[in-house]
Amino acid sequence: MSDLSAEVARRRTFAIISHPDAGKTTLTEKLLLYGGALQLAGSVTARKNQNASASDWMELERKRGISVSSTVLQFDYEGRRINLLDTPGHKDFSEDTYRVLTAVDAAVMVIDAGKGIESQTLKLFEVCRLRGIPILTFMNKLDRETRDLLELIDEIENTLQIHAFPINWPMGTGARFRGVYDRIAQEAHLYERTVRGAYKAPVRVAGIGDATVKDALDSDTYHHFVEQLSLLDAAGAAFDRADALKGGTTPVFFGSAVNNFGVQLLLEALLAHAPPPAARRSRGGLVAPDDPGFSGFVFKIQGNMDPKHRDRVAFLRVCSGRFTRDLPVIHSRTGRSYRLANAHKIFGREREIIDAAYAGDVIGLVGYSDFGIGDTLSADGAVTFDEIPRFAPECFSRLSNPNPAKYKPFAKGLEQLLREGVVRVVTAHEATDAKSTLLAAVGPLQFEVAQFRLLSEYGVESRLEPMPWTLARWIGPKTPPGALDAVGLPMQSIRARDESGADMILFPTPWSLQYLSEKHPEIELLRLPPVNTSPH
Repeated sequence: MSDLSAEVARRRTFAIISHPDAGKTTLTEKLLLYGGALQLAGSVTARKNQNASASDWMELERKRGISVSSTVLQFDYEGRRINLLDTPGHKDFSEDTYRVLTAVDAAVMVIDAGKGIESQTLKLFEVCRLRGIPILTFMNKLDRETRDLLELIDEIENTLQIHAFPINWPMGTGARFRGVYDRIAQEAHLYERTVRGAYKAPVRVAGIGDATVKDALDSDTYHHFVEQLSLLDAAGAAFDRADALKGGTTPVFFGSAVNNFGVQLLLEALLAHAPPPAARRSRGGLVAPDDPGFSGFVFKIQGNMDPKHRDRVAFLRVCSGRFTRDLPVIHSRTGRSYRLANAHKIFGREREIIDAAYAGDVIGLVGYSDFGIGDTLSADGAVTFDEIPRFAPECFSRLSNPNPAKYKPFAKGLEQLLREGVVRVVTAHEATDAKSTLLAAVGPLQFEVAQFRLLSEYGVESRLEPMPWTLARWIGPKTPPGALDAVGLPMQSIRARDESGADMILFPTPWSLQYLSEKHPEIELLRLPPVNTSPH
């Protein structure tokens, strides 16, 4: 095996996905703790604020206690290079999460064992399925009262249409939760709680019939635990790793992230069951990860991560070859050549210069203003990846600057947010208000983030006026020329153009969309923007 192939083989790149409040960011912190990247869960190097999260770096995230920005965290564990991408769980930021899922090779799906599968979990799972991404499942919050565990397994299989194989099984739930039993190794892992879950939980390992296990559980809990194990074993199914790598089976793990229960077992399973980087499709065919020619694509833009430096970071997933400092590359969209001298390893809001990276790694390119989401960089310019999905906006608002003296910082801040894809700009066909900008988003919280960042990062107030539209459709290429001009739109519906100039119609209600579709079938309405079409 060549040095390049060996480096690729030791990479594991995965995202953590969940419904809001399932414990995703907490699990991220604890994986870093067990991976040795944190000494104390909740801060990057056990400094200052024990309540802050290493992955939730943005001020708004710390204030609201939610993740609104995807974060890249990299660390080494048992000879592997782990690239962990924490994603927003809030539904308004699903577009950012979808982009992140283009950059990973596996995903950990976190489920609250007290609630089961929730709406956002289902949406994100479907994206993983469409992309063929293998999924490991972590049933979280076993230290609280849960639903029936066997019912949870059935729900995964019936709702997601995927085989679920419990790699381990909890020993009790709620106040009686004492650890997990590894069904493959046939070992019981007994845990002791730590102060605020901040340090690694001590572990004792014993067989299921060991007196240590029986003493740790009360009689009822022990017998119920043994009975459930017997039912699982009676099913007769063995774990099929090959099927798991294809996404047909999800290995299931149980634990309590906040108490460090089961976290290390999950981390070790990621090394064993998550795949290394695979070949990626490009317009010219498959690109192998150990192809010597460097290539990668930008899946995220983030500005002002460091408040001391008003810079922007383009997050690039390396797809092939070896990245080295000062590497000359070609930007496929423009054909321009660049020398990548300012590449960083990113850890939350901290960064360090990186000298080498391989397929599977995520690097932060600082200060390259021409790079946009979805752009490909390669050694010879012959590779172009089409990885980034687009989504129809469902919320619209007009954003204006109430202070004309702040025109320049307002314009600069808005330009940066548009580059990052935090919000999108839409231009009404018949513009009526030249002093405001019509913004579009998947959910209303994106507008709140835009306003917050304009104020905190650029020092400018903004005024937001919600608009009535809730649906957007693009005009397809099958629409006859001039047909749209002859159509009377339903009440409160308007024509508009997106950033690329493609024609759209904005509708206030599903009824208005249905009305136009039925009355004018000659107008082709698309959920996603057409490819390589000019405006009508």
